[in-house]
Amino acid sequence: MAGGLIGIVALCVGLGSLICFIIVLIKLFQNEGTLKGILGLICGLYTFIWGWMNATRLNLKNIMMIWTLLIIIQLVLNFAFGVAMIPGYPPSPAPVVP
Repeated sequence: MAGGLIGIVALCVGLGSLICFIIVLIKLFQNEGTLKGILGLICGLYTFIWGWMNATRLNLKNIMMIWTLLIIIQLVLNFAFGVAMIPGYPPSPAPVVP
């Protein structure tokens, strides 16, 4: 039961992170052009760093704070519960055959 709840929380955090990525990516396309926009689409880290570098100028500070927080939450969830979310873990005991 807890694995399902954790999975739903991880899904919501991932979806929120995707929404923040799309918002920053749109700003990247608008301000830097197609070539850097495609680079941002291929490499999300570039989009993240570009977003922080231009957060004040483009009024993206709140979005970048939320995106950073969501990434940290995702890392904590993956570290704390990643093993528990693997199907078949912990392994079931082998059946005893008389």
